[in-house]
Amino acid sequence: MAVLSTTGVGPAQLLRNYWQDTLQGYLKNNLLANDLAETQMIPANSGNIIEFRRMVNFSKQVTGVSEFLGYMTFAALKGRSFSIDSVVYGLELLTNDLQLTKKTMVTSIPNPTADLTERFLYNAKDTLDQRMINKMVNNTGNTQSATAPSVNYFGSSVSVSTTWGDGSQTLTEATLDADNPSHRIAAETFNTAYTRLRSRSAPLRRGRYDCLIAPEIAGDLRTDGTFQDVALKGTQRGEDKFEQAMVGDVFGVRVLEDENVGIGTAGTVDATNDQIYRCPVVAPGYVARISYTGGLGVPQVNFIPPGKVDKADPYGLVGILTWQVWDANGGIINPLCGELIKVASTRTKNTTQVDDSTWGV
Repeated sequence: MAVLSTTGVGPAQLLRNYWQDTLQGYLKNNLLANDLAETQMIPANSGNIIEFRRMVNFSKQVTGVSEFLGYMTFAALKGRSFSIDSVVYGLELLTNDLQLTKKTMVTSIPNPTADLTERFLYNAKDTLDQRMINKMVNNTGNTQSATAPSVNYFGSSVSVSTTWGDGSQTLTEATLDADNPSHRIAAETFNTAYTRLRSRSAPLRRGRYDCLIAPEIAGDLRTDGTFQDVALKGTQRGEDKFEQAMVGDVFGVRVLEDENVGIGTAGTVDATNDQIYRCPVVAPGYVARISYTGGLGVPQVNFIPPGKVDKADPYGLVGILTWQVWDANGGIINPLCGELIKVASTRTKNTTQVDDSTWGV
């Protein structure tokens, strides 16, 4: 009798395989950065620039006053004048679009519009997550560099401070070497970052500061002996310390994994091809998430179906899927409320996912 081949052409083309469309859901990252920003809204019809103003603090007045005059001489008055700092950011329109033909929609199994709409919405959220991380480490949404962000504070430019390696090294990105254990992430790194933030009176969020690290850095952290000791001494030998997307609380810092940390630029690498990671430690008030009016600050997807006839599409056969959101072209408000952890790792950054493909660009 004839044998039906399932590997060649002909009758095999009549066979169909059972399949599921859930794979794209497994590829989605845990997006966390925007949740750590302070949301600021520009009202409608109020321009496209938002200006943050800060009246500087006065020095402590610990010297006693004269009993005769009741006040110190004018030269000794520490608060005899004041100044106002200004931080200005403007809006940018972020968007993406995808063309769908009517033929694709009619013949595809299943119709791709629903899945593409979901995927496009995730693309918008993933873009904003990456932009916010870029702002945290460089104050520019569309890039990263070795330069720490800085803004005007107390009448002069102040840069966000950096914790290198295990917190005890004075290094540069060019000298970071993952083969040196003190250049990699360690529990002591978070102790140093926490201490520096507290010394600058940075406010706490639910009793902690938040740090975003890449999964590759989390892998290095889990091999640190001090971190292992901290985890084992936690509640029920550490089981309750690990929640979704969390590494745990380390010396007052809530450590969160975000796959977009480190994506955008490979930074400076040394001769051993180590990759440099910039991990932001964030206190309330460090960075602002700026949007415009009520709804445009939230990603939304719009689908223009085929059928509208114009000179670009005279037969009305093309549909357009778009997302758009307004976002600020800057974001650091208070440099004293943030700390950058810069470390090296030999763990290679994943580049296989579509949303991770910008590494090294």
